[in-house]
Amino acid sequence: MTDPFDYSDLVRANAHPQGSVAPVEQAGGSENVLEALHMYRAAEAAMRRRTGTAMGLGENDLLALRFVLDQRAASIPVASKDITRYLGISSASTSVLLQRLEAGGFIERRESLTDRRSSEIVPTANAEGDTGPMLAVAQQHMAEATQNLTADEVRIVTRFLTTMKATVDQIGIA
Repeated sequence: MTDPFDYSDLVRANAHPQGSVAPVEQAGGSENVLEALHMYRAAEAAMRRRTGTAMGLGENDLLALRFVLDQRAASIPVASKDITRYLGISSASTSVLLQRLEAGGFIERRESLTDRRSSEIVPTANAEGDTGPMLAVAQQHMAEATQNLTADEVRIVTRFLTTMKATVDQIGIA
């Protein structure tokens, strides 16, 4: 099976001593993978900014909302400290962020069922409705991009991304 993607437009800056640009294929194997991952992350960050702009949310606001939605889907309660830890921001910044999300109708704070002294952050139906269609289209396009992967490629990519996530999740945690 041939790969339909044209890798010739992928480039690595500073691959040569004079700082000229070289095709990614000329880079070493692990550098090639990491460069492709960096390029994907940059494209994904740009998509998040576009989505946030369309929804009237900043990038951290959108990341926090996505976190709350994902945790809700997994039946995991979310407290403000969880968002603070996830985003790596101060508790004061988290409070301001949550106030914006609450004022925008994206989240509600409810009394925690497990600890009456704290509150639980839950997405509103509005949040699920506003983000749902945009994210569903993005998810559909990304799923289409994976349709031509073989079972072995799926296994390898999944293992790699799972390992990278676990690695990144540990960076900066005390």
